[in-house]
Amino acid sequence: MSLLVEKRGAVGWLVFNQPAKKNAINDAMWRDIPAAMAQFDRDDEVRCVAFRGAGTEAFAAGADISEFEKKRSERGAVAEYDDLLDRVLHSIQGSPKPTLAMIYGYCLGGGVEIALACDLRYCGASAQFGIPAAKLGLAYNIEGHKRLLETVGHARAREIMFLGRRYNADEAFAMGLVQRVLPDAELEPYVDDVINTLCENAPLSIANTKTILEEFVKSSGTADAARMRAAIERCAKSADYIEGRRAFMEKRKPRFTGK
Repeated sequence: MSLLVEKRGAVGWLVFNQPAKKNAINDAMWRDIPAAMAQFDRDDEVRCVAFRGAGTEAFAAGADISEFEKKRSERGAVAEYDDLLDRVLHSIQGSPKPTLAMIYGYCLGGGVEIALACDLRYCGASAQFGIPAAKLGLAYNIEGHKRLLETVGHARAREIMFLGRRYNADEAFAMGLVQRVLPDAELEPYVDDVINTLCENAPLSIANTKTILEEFVKSSGTADAARMRAAIERCAKSADYIEGRRAFMEKRKPRFTGK
């Protein structure tokens, strides 16, 4: 099994498990991601979903190029593959749960797409980022272009796509690809602390914040103000809001239930 789907306490983990190929993402792995995300979305015990690669050599060194001759060679196959990638990215971006990518080593092509679809990205100093589409004669996925543009801006997106070069962890941080760079030995403990905070915070607040932010960056049409106001109203009427107020007044940690 190339994609490991594991629930550890309140965290849903998706692990790219093809270390012999630097965790390249094959067709089966792509297809398993939306189902895994739906499973975690339905599980009220899951407060956060996290992605990583097996080991510390790579997060994911892109899509599995050995499959391209069969899966991405003809027009119909390319269109089907792009539709699949759109479903994958929307399943991550549209999740009500906060999503996080913990990145060691290579994060290339499709690995960057997955990371950019996540809400939070933290990497070790060993990380290398790049989108080599121009070196393969490929056009990058539409949703991938959109997320890259939102994250790094027009000028950086053009450089990344046109040159197809690799960027080290500090360069990635400078352009906003990741929120923080840590020594490799400190990455996992830091991410554990972030995850603990996410799991302690109010699920409805995070979910409805995601709704509002995604409205502002959606591909077509104007932001749905009614949907955003409804998201705010859900929080205002929630039991978690009452708990948050009481906990503050009583000088204790709140115990949020997502209701």
